[in-house]
Amino acid sequence: MRPVSIRFKLTAWYVLVFGVVLACFCFSIYVMMERKLMHSVDHRLQTMAELISKTELCVVPNFLPPDFERRLNRIFGTRPVGKFIRVLDLSGETGSRTDNLDDKKIPVNKKLVREVVTTGKIIFETQYPLGPGMPIRFINFPVIDFKSHKVKGVVQVGTSLEFVRESMRNLLVVFFVLGPSLLFVAGVVGFFLAGKALKPIREIAQTTRHITVNNLDERITVPVAKDDIGQLAATINGMLDRLSLSFQKITQFTADASHELRTPLTIMRGELEISLRGERSADEYLETLGSCLEEVERMAKIVNDLLLLSKSDMGQEVIKFEPVDLRILVSSLISHFQILADEQKIQLSSTIEEVETIYGDQLRLRQMLVNLLSNAIRYTPAGGKIHLTLKNVDDGIEIAVADTGIGIPEESIPRIFDRFYRADKARSRQYGGSGLGLSIVKWIVEAHHGTIKVDSVVGEGSVFRVSLPTGKREPRDIENIF
Repeated sequence: MRPVSIRFKLTAWYVLVFGVVLACFCFSIYVMMERKLMHSVDHRLQTMAELISKTELCVVPNFLPPDFERRLNRIFGTRPVGKFIRVLDLSGETGSRTDNLDDKKIPVNKKLVREVVTTGKIIFETQYPLGPGMPIRFINFPVIDFKSHKVKGVVQVGTSLEFVRESMRNLLVVFFVLGPSLLFVAGVVGFFLAGKALKPIREIAQTTRHITVNNLDERITVPVAKDDIGQLAATINGMLDRLSLSFQKITQFTADASHELRTPLTIMRGELEISLRGERSADEYLETLGSCLEEVERMAKIVNDLLLLSKSDMGQEVIKFEPVDLRILVSSLISHFQILADEQKIQLSSTIEEVETIYGDQLRLRQMLVNLLSNAIRYTPAGGKIHLTLKNVDDGIEIAVADTGIGIPEESIPRIFDRFYRADKARSRQYGGSGLGLSIVKWIVEAHHGTIKVDSVVGEGSVFRVSLPTGKREPRDIENIF
């Protein structure tokens, strides 16, 4: 089945709601009109009945004057056209009536007459003549004796409801003619307005349809930023900004990864080709194999780091939260890196305080510290100093690694945690880094609900501060932070 367009759905809902409102409006008008007409009829009947009850026509209820019609003409100045009048006694028997009122076709409701006589109330009723004819509206008006103030009879005045019924029929005809016409006009107007309202959305869809990886810099024009369409356009533009940034990072990451893996492969290929061009001594072959092994280890480290970051991006790398004594962990690493620092003629020292036990993954926390200390030794020249501090702070535990190395330019600090990013690419291979260590450090820190900050001055050194919260923690879902 062909899907129904939003424009058609909006129009259908608009017509449906308008139709319901119109039907309720017409019903209300019909009821109010009918009540108004009936009230007008009742008012005229009551006025006439009240006037008759005060005349000589109601002096003797059982007397039937032969000139009842003539006396009515004299009272009203003209013959009451379309009115049915009769005077009843206390038992409901007819005393006087007009010629157009037949007691057989329109009998007296004696039960209602007795109620009027007993209570003295004015009671309206609608009677349906025996045989064809319109219903007749009657008023039962009590005749009060001025001396005894008791009911001495009942005056009935009636009129045909033909005018009311005809008026209501005409009103229904108007409703049935105008109703569909108004619904049709509402449908046309609703369809037009829905098209106008959805036009910006169609333009947004058309623009986004033409945006590809080759023109991610194209954006949707925001007509009015505060309305719903403007917010939608701004949201899509924000999504495109994030996608563009992600594609740029992916492109840069792919290029950097290719470069990092191609360089050792090129070195290995060159050395192997040189070795195969002629006879070489055993020492030369051993030297070539050693160099190739070094490059293989370098590539293996890069691949392992990439695999770790890839698993962390997909949420497949699980962090185990167990009690960890950072004092023991840091002390063991200091003794290990002391040998490397001595080889590089670097002074390595530490300040380790009594700290609370934290909950985390000991293997990953060790990897974090190894990467920070390795970077400090790698980028600190001979004669420099490295100092590691472990202490309690207000919101947890802080680990600081300070060095007197080459430092990081201020403009590079926001990007040093990006994968394969190096502040000084010319010296990347000189220091032997792969550009993934700090990315892994940041992932480990944030996976432990912590934060990492960097302070650095070129030529003076850098300080990496890691803050970790204490207390038992649950595994944290880390988004792609790179």
